[in-house]
Amino acid sequence: MSYEKQTWNKYDDLKTEEENIENGAVVTDNRMNHIEDGIGDNNTNLASHLADTNNPHKVTAAQVGLDKVDNVKQASKAEFDSHTSDASNPHKVTASQVGSYSKSESDDKLATQKQAMDSHVNNKANPHAVTASQVGAYSKQEIDTKLSNADSILGKVYPVGAYYFSSQSTEPATLFGFGTWSRVKGRGLVGVDESDSALSSGGKQGGSINPLSQHTIAPSSGQFVVSRGSGTSHWSSASAPSSSYAMDTEASGITVGDNTNHNNWQPFEAAYIWKRTA
Repeated sequence: MSYEKQTWNKYDDLKTEEENIENGAVVTDNRMNHIEDGIGDNNTNLASHLADTNNPHKVTAAQVGLDKVDNVKQASKAEFDSHTSDASNPHKVTASQVGSYSKSESDDKLATQKQAMDSHVNNKANPHAVTASQVGAYSKQEIDTKLSNADSILGKVYPVGAYYFSSQSTEPATLFGFGTWSRVKGRGLVGVDESDSALSSGGKQGGSINPLSQHTIAPSSGQFVVSRGSGTSHWSSASAPSSSYAMDTEASGITVGDNTNHNNWQPFEAAYIWKRTA
């Protein structure tokens, strides 16, 4: 019901009561009822309006500052559970939003680190300054000292005048790294014998491999006589003398030797022999 507005006029003392009622200047029961009916109708209309959720005033999202907000329905429990278990980044969260590096940034940093690591691994200049003692080894100075000591020991084993034998042709100076050495070629070694002038001291040399030259032994020409003694003798010749027999010697001599090398060598095995001279 639509409320019909009433006209109210000022009470006129010059008119009668009935005239003022008719003129709308007096509150009567009918007018009060009309007001109450109007108030009731307005209350009904207001309640209906307040209950209307279909945007009766046609308010827009822009008018209430919601033009950037999607007007969606509330999610169901199943939808909510599905959303919370979604591991595919449904909110499109970026690496920077969680204080991390992106994949490309991580790849760049890892590539830089790999390059540095590869450079370090390939560094053969002892970047960690590792010492020989840390790896259970001798230092260069210690090795040089030990080699020097070894050379000293070898020097005592092979002093000047010592001989070195080998089936290999490597010179001792090359093998040991010290000394001056002279080859002994085509000679055997014999122990010194102070009582023999030919062998009285070390380093003396003698002997020869010259051939046995052919030569003639020429005795004096003449005769020698074989005489019979006092005993009984038998001479084979029919013309044997009664007491002696004469024989002529060879006047031209006897030839000995055949111009060949001596062949009375003992069994041997050849070896390289050096003598240290300095």
